[in-house]
Amino acid sequence: MLIGNRERFAIELVPIAPGWESRYAPEAAAWAGLSMWVKGSNLCRHVREGEEEIREAFYVPLAPLADWIVRHHAALRLEERAAGFITNRRLHDAVRAWGDAPAPAGVDEDAWLDAREAFWSRHFLAAGADGARLPNVALLRSDDDMLITWDAPRFAAPPAVEMIHPRGSVTLAWHEVSDALHQLTEHVVAAFAAAGVSVPYPWMSAAPSTWHHLDPRIAVELYCGRSLAELAALLSMKESQVLPLLLGSTTQDPGASPVSQVVRDLPPRPSPDIGTEIHRTASRAMTSAPARRAAWLAGRDLAADASRAGATPEEQGQLAARAVRDELKRDGEPIDSVESVLAHFGVELQPSIARFQRERMVIAGRSNASVSATILRTARTEMSWGRRFEEARALGHALLDPLREGVMGAASTRWAQPSRRRRSGAFAAELLLPSSALEALSDGVLDGAAEPGRFEDLLEQYGVGARTAANQLYNQRWLSDRAVREELIELFGHREE
Repeated sequence: MLIGNRERFAIELVPIAPGWESRYAPEAAAWAGLSMWVKGSNLCRHVREGEEEIREAFYVPLAPLADWIVRHHAALRLEERAAGFITNRRLHDAVRAWGDAPAPAGVDEDAWLDAREAFWSRHFLAAGADGARLPNVALLRSDDDMLITWDAPRFAAPPAVEMIHPRGSVTLAWHEVSDALHQLTEHVVAAFAAAGVSVPYPWMSAAPSTWHHLDPRIAVELYCGRSLAELAALLSMKESQVLPLLLGSTTQDPGASPVSQVVRDLPPRPSPDIGTEIHRTASRAMTSAPARRAAWLAGRDLAADASRAGATPEEQGQLAARAVRDELKRDGEPIDSVESVLAHFGVELQPSIARFQRERMVIAGRSNASVSATILRTARTEMSWGRRFEEARALGHALLDPLREGVMGAASTRWAQPSRRRRSGAFAAELLLPSSALEALSDGVLDGAAEPGRFEDLLEQYGVGARTAANQLYNQRWLSDRAVREELIELFGHREE
């Protein structure tokens, strides 16, 4: 039985009828040889120690796995990052680093480790193994995609196994993975019914349409990574008022609220005045501005067409920035006013009221109204190069972030949603310091731009910071190695302090 497409995402089952006595209710039915396929690779393919035969599947009871899918489907659908620890594409490394990291000030050590365990339990397939052998796979949603990463499993009991595909990561459409997991749970329920045995989990007796029903409060807390009480305090509202604001206007999806999208990007301890700036920015995005709206949506179409060929968020951002420069007929020339570029694409900029440390920009947009961004006052954005970069990043978000029910929102922080942050950062770097200009700036030779006088002229001419310039030169292969890049940042990075 094949669920899905082996060249995309698939779960392949070879049903078996075990001749041994089941130990407990979940083993009473739905045993199978399980193979999990990701872009043509079978993650279950392995060789046992002492053997030469390649085995294609792990033979497991499927009911515990189906129960894990149902219990944690809400987290797989809504929790796009850990609330208390920065995660990235290497989820296994992130969880290991979390376990080694000391608890932040003011956080109890036990609570710190409990949060890690809870995140692991919700996103790692092994949490649904219940003693069975499964591939070491982690699942994390990113906008309309699902990040799937895997690492070599370590089984406590013999025999040891060597995985043919020990580690890797891919990004697939969210609905492809979600649909396959749902079909697997339906198969398990049908197998128990056919066997005529009692179901081991209450949800198996309910209609499939009820399996993933979720209280709106829990949905908001999962998506935003904060309790409703914390969200109410952050936004200076009552709990009864904050819930409608953080849910989509026509659905129970918190991802369809621009405020929820902004809040999701904030650090665990946001600045006290950030709620005011979020309200102001989101309110401005509700203002009807037909001309700006038309310019914004046209810019999104332009960016979408250009970025489609990009295989990574960085490539998507770079391609979109080049299309914007082509639209403006700027070629490799410096951009004098980034604010005027945002205005060209319908993005309204407004000044910030208070001063901040870790939050640098917030943006919100509604496709039926307008889009507005606020560059927050920080030590970084009070420097001209820092403000220009955040303005360019805001444009990257406005043009490239997916719309969820017609809305988008983001904040510029270390905690921002990883793929969006990488894409908008690459967009900003390419918009401000285009790769088409780097050959001339390097005098056509490797490390040419690293000469002190030439590098300083580059910073002044294009209005960028040392880190942005050094990374852009290195990423476009005009610096010979990382040591040269780091030296430039060390020598000229004082401008960024």
